[in-house]
Amino acid sequence: MNNRKFVFLRSGLFFLFLFFPISVFSGSLVLEYKFTSDNASIASDTSGNDLNGDIEGSGTWHFAAGVAGGGRGLKLNGIDNFILVSDNPIFDFNQYTVMAWVKLKPSPWDRQEVMEKAGAFWVNIRKDTRKVRAGGFFGGCRNGASYFILDSSRVVPENTWTHVAATYDGAILRIYINGVLSGKSPVLVPGGPVCVNTEPLAIAAKHRTIPPPEDAAFFNGGMDTVRIFDAALPGWRIKQEMLKN
Repeated sequence: MNNRKFVFLRSGLFFLFLFFPISVFSGSLVLEYKFTSDNASIASDTSGNDLNGDIEGSGTWHFAAGVAGGGRGLKLNGIDNFILVSDNPIFDFNQYTVMAWVKLKPSPWDRQEVMEKAGAFWVNIRKDTRKVRAGGFFGGCRNGASYFILDSSRVVPENTWTHVAATYDGAILRIYINGVLSGKSPVLVPGGPVCVNTEPLAIAAKHRTIPPPEDAAFFNGGMDTVRIFDAALPGWRIKQEMLKN
């Protein structure tokens, strides 16, 4: 590349980023729970979209020390604690990124759910392998032709704060653990938009948990800084979001 072309390209990129916010390229924050509120029954959304969630289950105080020691996270008993968020059209994704800090403890469930919008998308940690599993219905709803799952190559250690994230860009599903890519695959189904339905979003469990079914998959341990974006963030943004907690 000659110098003139290089200068032109560099100038073009400079003005592109100058006049367009980074969200144009990396998506907008849809939901954020940092568990800083003193309301013990509400997970307050700090994204600006007012997607507050109800903290369900036994106990009257569901908070404990969060990641990095200085903050506060969600304390989950693995029995009946979870967050339930009402359905909203904002969850009808063409692309998405979901992420959270988790501190895993042993559980009798065959998996521990990080979050799930039933019939649409989910992220959980498997009991037998301690690998992250991301999946969903891509390009259709509740049929084998649109269902796809991906497992991480790395495991989630117990009793250690670990950042997990999953992205879907309309064709490819990716998993990140502590900001490092740990699984990637084209969805071997039609792809396209995630299934649109009216199911609520559940964090730290499957959503049909009253009374709990056999596969309620309650999360046991801690959770902090839950975020959802409406685009597949690139790896550098995953690390950025992880570090800013």
